[in-house]
Amino acid sequence: MKLLSLPIGLVTSIILARVLGPEGFGQYAFIMALIPLIALPVRGGLPELLTREVASFAHASEWSLYKGALRASHGWVLIASGVILSAYCVLSLGSALVPNEGKWALLSVAILMVPLMGLSAARAGTIKGLGMPAIAEMPEQFLKPTFMLLLISVTASFQVLDARVAIWVQVVGAALSFLVASWMFYRVQPKVASKCPPEYQIQRWKSALLPFTLLAMVSAFNTQIGIIILGFLGSDQQVAALRIAERGGQFVVLSLTVVNMVIGPYIVRAHRDGNKELLEAMARKSARGSFLLSLPIVLILIFAGGPLIRLTFGIEYAEISYLPVAIVAVGQLFNVFFGSVGLLLAMSGNEKDTLKGQLLAVAVNLILCGLLVPLYGAVGAATAVAISILTWNATLFFMVKRRLKISCSII
Repeated sequence: MKLLSLPIGLVTSIILARVLGPEGFGQYAFIMALIPLIALPVRGGLPELLTREVASFAHASEWSLYKGALRASHGWVLIASGVILSAYCVLSLGSALVPNEGKWALLSVAILMVPLMGLSAARAGTIKGLGMPAIAEMPEQFLKPTFMLLLISVTASFQVLDARVAIWVQVVGAALSFLVASWMFYRVQPKVASKCPPEYQIQRWKSALLPFTLLAMVSAFNTQIGIIILGFLGSDQQVAALRIAERGGQFVVLSLTVVNMVIGPYIVRAHRDGNKELLEAMARKSARGSFLLSLPIVLILIFAGGPLIRLTFGIEYAEISYLPVAIVAVGQLFNVFFGSVGLLLAMSGNEKDTLKGQLLAVAVNLILCGLLVPLYGAVGAATAVAISILTWNATLFFMVKRRLKISCSII
């Protein structure tokens, strides 16, 4: 599904880039980078926490705690979403602290995705914890990109596609994906759990959710900081260039992304059973296989990136996007080289160590973006992103060795 979703997403981005032009595509990319940050209190580290807790409860047949975790997580999503939507209405309509002009006008539509993202994340995290990662990822990784491509193609064919329509398409795609995720969620629920009274461990879940949420916040901020700073300090065209670079980076890290989708529950079980040999073998083999698949992609993007961009996105993007694409690709190759460092720490109960590494990476990214973006635009932002990726991966690699006593890189 992931192998299919990336080409589908790439085709969608190509259509958007060609129809909207660099300025409109940049405005769209800026708002779509902002939404995950706004949604952090809603979904945050919820799917990762649910994967870990549900995997543990299912392994021990603690179905009352499983049922309590489901109810608590969905209640949190609804409350946090209500607070965020209310706060936006006050800030944008009541006090005008949030602008309503230009690209900021798109935010009033995009913010409708916040509750849908939270509920879909809760369902995906639960299903993955039950040991069904393919079903868990299908709505977000395959169905939503497919819905998006179909809707974007239809609106483009009727010549009504602009940045605002593209945002509405995102909202509709998120709603359709949520409906499918909900159907799957209720289909895979263990029947024995429905007969058990819910039990809650609110204090333990709260203490675990906070570092997971902070980790998700730092990760999302680290991922989107280049586009956000370019949106404030640069031009919409530079935002579009970095967005294309991120698309290229997704292909580089695709193999590791697929591995991380699958091995989370198995890391929990191996760690819980104290099987360090299995844990290390799983980590190193997945890193090596991922690297062998990623390296050719990086070489293609470095040596043939310019013609590829010209052929796909258009001649107006070739000059502004090639260097950012090459730089981000190299940075993501380091990501694959070190393996599933963040996932290993998070699934073994050491998410606070992951947070420390991410905080260091964000600080590096923020400082470098502040220094380089005003001078070099998208190239500076891409350089900051690549260095921050190397920083946090190297830091977490040594934390994995210290905490779990295993090596998880390709060497």
